[in-house]
Amino acid sequence: MEQNNACSDEIDLFELFQKLYEQRWTILGITALTTVLAILVSIFMPKAYKAEAMVEVPIIQGSKVIDISEIQESIKVYKKDDTLKDILKNIKVFPVKNSQNMAKIEVEGASPQMAKENLEKILEIINKKLFTQKIEELNKKYTIRVNSINQTISETNSRNDIIYDPSKFADLLTEKEQIQKWLQDPKFVILATEIQTSSEPVRPKPLLYTLIGFITGIFLGIFVALVREAIKSRKVN
Repeated sequence: MEQNNACSDEIDLFELFQKLYEQRWTILGITALTTVLAILVSIFMPKAYKAEAMVEVPIIQGSKVIDISEIQESIKVYKKDDTLKDILKNIKVFPVKNSQNMAKIEVEGASPQMAKENLEKILEIINKKLFTQKIEELNKKYTIRVNSINQTISETNSRNDIIYDPSKFADLLTEKEQIQKWLQDPKFVILATEIQTSSEPVRPKPLLYTLIGFITGIFLGIFVALVREAIKSRKVN
């Protein structure tokens, strides 16, 4: 019984290959068509170059002015904004492992120079447009903190009966300087490395597109060939 089933399977398989062979021109034609289409797509698709850079979020009072996850979420929201979506649509933000305040930003452009300019625009948008409300909140918070530091320094200088640790005094002055610097030019991300641009386009990838077109054509050709054979068999019956 098992031998008969095996023979039947072999016969079916032989018939399948025979039918595919009979439809070989259909399969080859469709494969050639999809491959040529893939090549044409890779030729005429606009080229895209990549620019990337490492950025860091400033740390003041021992904490980040903003979380990198907030930047990622805000970018998702502003991608729907008609005035910003063209620039933000291809941006990618990757937090750096084992770092609390570092991230990598990638953007694309029609040329290496345009990709670099897009990345510079992205940094400006993040610093000036995405978090206007956050800037107001931090301005109030840091202004109060500066006033508090000034009051502490004033009391320390005016009273001789207060013994103050010089290292803590220096820390207060450093903190005040950091806050004042941020208040003068509020930034949520700062370039940690120079902007790097790709010399070769990252899209399209002609070899990959051609391979995909070729493989797709084979499977599509086989499918069409089997459908044609099924229709032919029905007519005969």
